[in-house]
Amino acid sequence: MPKKICIVKWSIDRTDGGLKVATSLANELSEMYEVHLLSMISTETNFFPVKDSVKYRNLSPKKISMSKNFLSAVKLLRSYLTEQGIDIVFGIGMSMNSVGVASTLGLKTKFISCDHTNSIVDIDTKVKKLQRFVGAKFADKIITLTQEDRRSYIKKYGISETKIAYIYNWKEDGLSNVTYNDESTNIVTVGRFDYQKGYDYLVQVAKKVLKEKTDWTWEIYGSGKQDEVDKIRDLITENDLQDKLVIKGLEKNQDLIYGDKEIYVMTSRYEGLPLVLLEAQQYKLPIVSFRCPTGPSEIVESGVNGYLIDCYDVEEMSNRLLELMNDKELRNRFSSHAKDNMEKFNKDRIIHQWIDLIEEVSGGKNV
Repeated sequence: MPKKICIVKWSIDRTDGGLKVATSLANELSEMYEVHLLSMISTETNFFPVKDSVKYRNLSPKKISMSKNFLSAVKLLRSYLTEQGIDIVFGIGMSMNSVGVASTLGLKTKFISCDHTNSIVDIDTKVKKLQRFVGAKFADKIITLTQEDRRSYIKKYGISETKIAYIYNWKEDGLSNVTYNDESTNIVTVGRFDYQKGYDYLVQVAKKVLKEKTDWTWEIYGSGKQDEVDKIRDLITENDLQDKLVIKGLEKNQDLIYGDKEIYVMTSRYEGLPLVLLEAQQYKLPIVSFRCPTGPSEIVESGVNGYLIDCYDVEEMSNRLLELMNDKELRNRFSSHAKDNMEKFNKDRIIHQWIDLIEEVSGGKNV
């Protein structure tokens, strides 16, 4: 019988990187295991495609608050795990730690905490800090996205090196025929509208570069809470950029997002291992990004396939971006090195890391 794996996210209402990684992981692991992909509170369908071999389900018929309905959430998940005979639960994101640990208490089911941001930046709420502490101390295993964050966990929480591993997000390998259009005059950024993504910095950068390079445009793809979208839209209008800096909303077709673009820019305050940078490199785009913790420095080699800018130096980012916009030869050189790190983020190798982890935690092979 194949092992039964459950990948759980608190909510799938947001089209964030964590959800995309969770869905992709479920799809790939379903080739070898019985995989269940769960949302605790969502009432919507998954934005990303889910294979028929994955058992997908929203556990609650309505949205519930974790603080007010913690015990109900634990009961929902625990009942599902016992009824389905789940062997391993992967909790995606810190919000799943307390529910995941409590739901598996006393069961043979193992709980693995998957941190999709990082423990380094100290701007988390008290609740999120508590969630991360619970995962660090009580999960059977912890997975971070970078070696840097793994070291941070060991130092901050005093946990054993054997309890924690890091596994990169992978690059999809089906885009070998993509060509870079060095005649494009379009910059692109992808990500949800949230304080984390630093779109307030982005508007400042755009104000400088788009006023100087009047034939260029900049597109932002993503969704978020309406007040966050409105906040950035107001900033765009205040700076008279509404014809140059365009919010495009959600888009599933990556060719429309990245194809025919010239440069990718990321202004995040912090990340885990930003999937959008890997996607941009698949389309051979030069990247300009803040060197935020964590991820960009593991993906971008500054001066080779992009520029990494000290956080949060808007002036330097503007200058480097203008340098790229003014120099087609430099853009082509950076583009030619966009896939230099393919082996580091090789899909087959990373999937095998997940399989090895499952076998290690569960103590043996499928029967």
